[in-house]
Amino acid sequence: LMSGVKNNVGRGINVALVNGKTGELLDTKFFDMWGGDVAPLIEFLKTIQDGTIVLMATYDDGATKLNEEARKLISELGSTSITNLGFRDNWVFCGGKGIKTKSPFEQ
Repeated sequence: LMSGVKNNVGRGINVALVNGKTGELLDTKFFDMWGGDVAPLIEFLKTIQDGTIVLMATYDDGATKLNEEARKLISELGSTSITNLGFRDNWVFCGGKGIKTKSPFEQ
């Protein structure tokens, strides 16, 4: 889904969206949370459709620019660790839009 060869990974939070019914890759993006802005991440999170599997992983720093709104949107995808994510923490997560429980796939 994501690799340096495809040039679709970068510093910050890397995201892959997968159709929950077909397994089809829908989109990949990365958001620089050190030198970038959190607004594009927030807008992207708001557009995710119900039934979408959301995979996230940090590289370098994924937390510096995160604000409460971004953390809340990620928490609504099933994350429990996003509230404590700090500077240069390693974090991987698999959740989903419309999930009713917290995801067990997070470290």
